[in-house]
Amino acid sequence: MQEASQIVEAIKTVVTDPSAAHMLPLFVASFLNDLVGIFPFSLVIAGQLLFLDSQFTLALSAKLLVFVAVPVGVGSALGSVPLYALAYFGGKPVINKYHRFLHFSWQDVEKVNRYFHGTWYDEIIFFILRSAPILPSIPMDIGAGILRMRFLPFFVLTVTGSIVRMMLTLVLVGMSVHGLSYL
Repeated sequence: MQEASQIVEAIKTVVTDPSAAHMLPLFVASFLNDLVGIFPFSLVIAGQLLFLDSQFTLALSAKLLVFVAVPVGVGSALGSVPLYALAYFGGKPVINKYHRFLHFSWQDVEKVNRYFHGTWYDEIIFFILRSAPILPSIPMDIGAGILRMRFLPFFVLTVTGSIVRMMLTLVLVGMSVHGLSYL
């Protein structure tokens, strides 16, 4: 029980007083969370703003962007790569083998894939989905791999989308709890 309270206190400190010293633990935690999908990481981190003693200012927002959102975004993107690679290289054999349990076949995946033409708006849709705070990332990682999304756009959009998701969550929680002051 004491260890749990120490973890909660450490997470609270990371968000309420962001600094460069907290970047590596946030990076590692977001990497592991995105790899195995334990809990909604961005909501847990942003929820710590409830314990903020001072006002939610633009200066704090900038610090949260640099010291919280960027490490979380990069860590999440790197944690997404193994799932994407598994789905990219192993998706077709798994779907072909277990299609009766999955209730869809590889032909169904190819039908869905016909709707995506590799145009710029396909990537915009992926970015918007990746940026939404309430959507889990594991299905998007697997879906992008199965639909054979190119790696570089997947990775860049995952990094930027994860940063936007974290920052959007932090700003929404911070403004709803404390309001934005000292513009």
